Amino acid sequence: MDSKLTRRKFLEKSAIAAGGVVLLGANAPAPASGQSAARKGANDRIGVGLIGCGGMGNGHLGALTRLKDSGYAVDIVAVCDVYKPRLDAAAARTGGKPYSDFHDLIAATDVDLVGIATPDHWHAPMTIAAADAGKDVYCEKPMTYWGDMSMTRKVVEAIARNKRVMQVGTQGMSDTIWEQTAERIKAGAVGQLVHAQASDMRNGNLGVYNPKSDDGQAKPGTNLDWDMWLGPAKKRPWEPGRFFAFRSFWDYSGGIGTDFFPHILTPLVRTMGLGVPKRVVASGGLYSWKDGRECPDIYNLVIEYADGPSLLLVASLANNNGIPMLIRGHEATVHFEGPGAVIRPQDAVTRDREEEKIERKHGASLEEHYKDLMECARSRDRKPRSNEELGYAVMAALSMGIMSYREGKAAEFDEKSGKITMR
Repeated sequence: MDSKLTRRKFLEKSAIAAGGVVLLGANAPAPASGQSAARKGANDRIGVGLIGCGGMGNGHLGALTRLKDSGYAVDIVAVCDVYKPRLDAAAARTGGKPYSDFHDLIAATDVDLVGIATPDHWHAPMTIAAADAGKDVYCEKPMTYWGDMSMTRKVVEAIARNKRVMQVGTQGMSDTIWEQTAERIKAGAVGQLVHAQASDMRNGNLGVYNPKSDDGQAKPGTNLDWDMWLGPAKKRPWEPGRFFAFRSFWDYSGGIGTDFFPHILTPLVRTMGLGVPKRVVASGGLYSWKDGRECPDIYNLVIEYADGPSLLLVASLANNNGIPMLIRGHEATVHFEGPGAVIRPQDAVTRDREEEKIERKHGASLEEHYKDLMECARSRDRKPRSNEELGYAVMAALSMGIMSYREGKAAEFDEKSGKITMR
């Protein structure tokens, strides 16, 4: 693998090596004639259809409602969920047309943009279906399910083939500090990149991870379409915990490895200009929560890129004392703190260099993340901040990590085949 393989160079090479990923380049051209979600002016309203009206889905509805109330040209025109109480509540809250089958929402002519806030195993199929129907996409993280990188590649292909724009739901990427810091790193402010670290540490009996979670109302065949919810996953008898705490089961999620890590890995990959890793090793275990969950409550990930840097990520559901986010260069270290970031020189290498402070232009929010996507949907002249190409590089590392953890081996990316191999 090329020691200087950037995210874009990797994806360009994978078009040949892995079966035809076709990139749009930095700019996304306008959609083909007759497709939905064509170029819109600043005053044209964008119709959003949301699939998945649970906890995160309601966060989306709230953000979109606030944007509309502030005068932004957006309407929630459709909502979809397999669980009727959630669907009814979302329809009443927004006035959006209710759908029990996501295919019908995607086919609706008033839907320009599809939001996806479902369990991970549905992300790729729904994104591909939406793109093929000519819709732009906001898909919650992780971009795809950890167990099938071929579907991740198919998402990139579908977005390119249909000339769509896509935003992955790592809303922290709407913070301008990542772009600002990336510019300074590119300009040589830290020297050669050698290492980075970050963590997401939490503690407590979180309901979305508790396999005993049950609202006492869900009844498959009456108010819940369990078979539709399972979809491409293994067919299993009804278990409330799998529905309400899907993040704790391998069939639908990678646990904290794909729930927490997208938020801290994506900005690091973007800021340092990285592609897919050369090698990933994961460790951890179920040390605290012995309640039937499958995914670990302590999870450590070491990600190595060809000729550097290497990254250390740590996540927890059993202790909330984390490690600070840092990017280490041979000449200086980037500390993310206060109003932005501080670049502190390495005295052992540099002399008489002052600290450099970078103040963010604006912070992150779900509203800003949606605005970024919708501005791209209107202009068709650039990709969103957390687009599918960046998502591909992140998913490669996340998938490699879960495979490493489950098999007790190191995961490597095979450039020739475009596949992950275990050693």
